[in-house]
Amino acid sequence: MQNRIKHLLLFAVICLTSCGGDDKLPLDDKGREDFISFYERFYRDSSFQMQRIEFPMLGNNPDGSTERFFWDEENWVYQKGIDPEDEDIKLVPFYDMEELMRARIILQNRFMIENLFSLINNKWYLTEYSGIHDIGYYKNGKNNPKKSNTAETEISTESVEAETEETSE
Repeated sequence: MQNRIKHLLLFAVICLTSCGGDDKLPLDDKGREDFISFYERFYRDSSFQMQRIEFPMLGNNPDGSTERFFWDEENWVYQKGIDPEDEDIKLVPFYDMEELMRARIILQNRFMIENLFSLINNKWYLTEYSGIHDIGYYKNGKNNPKKSNTAETEISTESVEAETEETSE
């Protein structure tokens, strides 16, 4: 009986140290958590994702209204990673602003999701989630809900990528 209790305690300790918690990720050359390692784990591990979102988190209202909206644990839906083989989905190169990282995902050359990740105590957290929008929404400025036509949207895919390249130089 005592031997069985020891085994259960040992098993519990192993589970607590290996299964739960916030495992260390490699550091980059600036001594902060490596963003790529964080990003990959964020989109493949649902519990890690929930730990690494700064709730309440600013975002766009999923009902389409322009009122400020804050995501919380109850209304957040797990976001899966993108398939790099899917030709309809494109990940724009990350824009590194030292303590802020912008990630943009373009869908079918018409829609985009923009996520902002912030460095807090040398760990990355999702701090703003745009939801999915017509690319024209970004081209016209997030605060200007003017609708764009399809031609403007198709042109803006390249302009979004060019803007990212220009600002990262």
